[in-house]
Amino acid sequence: MVFWDAWKSTDLDAFRAIVGAFAGAFFAYLFVRFGDALKKVYDRKESNHTALIKLQHYFNDCLSTTSDNIFIVNNCVEVFTEERLASAEVPIYMNSFHQYPINRDVVAQLTNVDFLNEVYSLNITLRKMNDSLATIDRSYTQLRDSYLAKAIDEATYKANARQYRDRCAEIKAFLLQLKDDLIRLFAVTNLLMQDRPFLVRVILALVRTTYPKNFDVRLKPEQERVAAQIEAFAKASAEKIRETQNKPK
Repeated sequence: MVFWDAWKSTDLDAFRAIVGAFAGAFFAYLFVRFGDALKKVYDRKESNHTALIKLQHYFNDCLSTTSDNIFIVNNCVEVFTEERLASAEVPIYMNSFHQYPINRDVVAQLTNVDFLNEVYSLNITLRKMNDSLATIDRSYTQLRDSYLAKAIDEATYKANARQYRDRCAEIKAFLLQLKDDLIRLFAVTNLLMQDRPFLVRVILALVRTTYPKNFDVRLKPEQERVAAQIEAFAKASAEKIRETQNKPK
């Protein structure tokens, strides 16, 4: 009614005041909503950047686990050679494969759909790899325990140990392929991280992220000082142990 009365009245100043107040409130509302939308977009981008950092550590851990498992495969093949299996020696293997960590939560924070699908596929591959490695480990553990408990004879043990070796050799190809996939995803992550949020760029510009100049020159004496402290602590600890041992009972 107030707006209508102002519209019908001849007092243009009152009308302008009401229209100005309405326009001000309307545009203030639009700016608030626009600012809130921009904040959500920035928060989403920052969450994606944080997820990429976490994935770098994740891929690095998986690469380390892959290297360990490839070493175990090679070591297994060296232990169960045909020459040793044909001899009077009975090789016993005590090592086992390492399980891969699987990070499912970080996938939901990614904004790049293509990369999200690749990480999701990687997690499926890692789950299947864990199942395969656990099956191989379980089969040999049962075989080894049965032989040590004298539930099976030497010939049966060696025949099944040969199968275990062959299964380990077969899984190596999948481990090498997994290694290539992880290296590729690590490289993709590095490229995607170049699109950093604004505040992250400001922080990186203000905070040193690489070693300063002449760092190696400063590092050597500091390394020697730390080594000397460790050695002194070890000597002091050994002296305390000797004093304790020499105390009269």
